[in-house]
Amino acid sequence: IAMADHLTEVAPRVELVGGRDAVRRVLTFVVGSYGLVQNAPYLLAGILPVESQLARIDLGYVLEQVVLEATRLGLGTCWVTGSYDHRKAGDEVGLAPGEVAAAVCALGYPSETLLGRIHTGTVRRLVGAGKRKPLDEIVFSERWGEAWVPGAADATLTTVLEYATMAPSASNRQPWRFVRRTDDSVVLTLARPKPIDAGIVMAHYALASAALGRRGRWEMRLGDATLAEKCALPANVLPVAVFA
Repeated sequence: IAMADHLTEVAPRVELVGGRDAVRRVLTFVVGSYGLVQNAPYLLAGILPVESQLARIDLGYVLEQVVLEATRLGLGTCWVTGSYDHRKAGDEVGLAPGEVAAAVCALGYPSETLLGRIHTGTVRRLVGAGKRKPLDEIVFSERWGEAWVPGAADATLTTVLEYATMAPSASNRQPWRFVRRTDDSVVLTLARPKPIDAGIVMAHYALASAALGRRGRWEMRLGDATLAEKCALPANVLPVAVFA
């Protein structure tokens, strides 16, 4: 996989936590209460240099690239951003002053046993992992709410957007929306305040775009009032970045 650049001047770092005992300590809530992750031998720990929305977007962007590379290598992964012990995750990797262990991702080979496949399938159904909103619900033309018709659009852009929206998100809520501009740029917005989810979908978009020969780069425009006005964004929708 061609790894896209990070988005901020001081990038987040990703550390490997090894050993089932260490993983169990960090995932106490998940393993003990929900059972979403079972017997994982490793965790990828995403560490913010500082706590901020920008840093969380960058963390999603960087860590999802590692997740996609792991997937290419045949490994199984599972993002965990809420139900884990932040302090114990920090203890396992050793945090510098100001750093935050903001997400972990279980890592290992997927179970090939019948029970393992049943468990994986059940969890995927519970979280609606296979459900995706159609593009005409999440992509607008020029301004928020203006219809964008995939069939009438550039075929490569439509394919990039289809790959981008395969990105995972918290509870599979798919909080991102795109506004296609007449200057050939695409604006990413967030309909819910989930900055890590924004970074994840930005990684998918950038990698798909590069793979299909549509070179470009994200420019961060988080909370930009001028951009929000140009795109006629509702008050509760946050502009995040522009891909040009």
